Amino acid sequence: MSRQARAVLDRLPPHATMGVGSLPGGDPDAAVRHVMESYDIPFCPQLPALDGNMIDEWLGVPPGRCGWSPERDRKQARAWDAFLAAVGATPPGHSVVKLQVTGPVTLCWALEERGSEPAVMFARDVAEWLASSVRPQIDALSDRGMDCLLVVDEPALDLLPVRRGLVEAWEPLRRVGSAWGLHLCCAPPWKLVEEASPDFLNIDLVHHPLDDKATVSLGNLLRTGTTVAWGVTPTSAVGGPAIATRTLEGAIAQVVGRGLDQDDVARRSVLTASCGTGANSLREESSVAATLRCVAAIASQRAGESLMAHDESKGREWSGVAGVDHKP
Repeated sequence: MSRQARAVLDRLPPHATMGVGSLPGGDPDAAVRHVMESYDIPFCPQLPALDGNMIDEWLGVPPGRCGWSPERDRKQARAWDAFLAAVGATPPGHSVVKLQVTGPVTLCWALEERGSEPAVMFARDVAEWLASSVRPQIDALSDRGMDCLLVVDEPALDLLPVRRGLVEAWEPLRRVGSAWGLHLCCAPPWKLVEEASPDFLNIDLVHHPLDDKATVSLGNLLRTGTTVAWGVTPTSAVGGPAIATRTLEGAIAQVVGRGLDQDDVARRSVLTASCGTGANSLREESSVAATLRCVAAIASQRAGESLMAHDESKGREWSGVAGVDHKP
């Protein structure tokens, strides 16, 4: 992790809430208002009703009907102008804004004809194109005093039989923003994720609870400075804050059990849903955002109680030290 990325992500408050990217509805202005009012980390919403799904958004048409070349022009998300105006008028106090792109591996997988030569072989070329496409947006945010966290969405990562060369494929996207990350709503290939060493990692705890391999890898990543976004609630918000809080606390306990400091983990924790909510209803998305805010409040309250208990314990230790006079 670079010093710049660490400095940027360290500005985020513990348990900051963030959306994965896609939102329901077809009103860009309303979607942007919702993002600015409901989440701690602003993100430019992708609206499948207007932009298409995460593949079509970048390729322009369904992958079965097109090839790909670096010259293919990608239009900006319909909500971009409204989003840029909103964050310019009311920038977040931490000055961090998230943008997301469909990952080059997932785009290559979508284009690939099964049984043919693996399309992932030109994933770095696709990443160069993605980086050049998103750079004007990152520059526009920078002009307004904001740092961009660029999250690369790779749901197809666990579908590839061969993963050689993928870390190098992400290199153009690693360089273009102030910090970069991976969003994996699949079962993470942990060896590859550790090798990639993203500044930011967003995982789905709802469908992929942590096992021993995941806990070890997450511990290693957290020790090197990675910020982890825990996907603690389903996109429908079923279960509400109670289950989402148990999911978060259980995952953090597993990681802390590997020798990490609980306060350090909290400082590098962000809260999200398990995936984007673009396929859900507006009501469900509102419930997701409310659930995440509630989980964040509970986590912050318990962290404060833990710190207070720690301070009281230290005070008792000092009160028993010989020769120390505590009388007024």
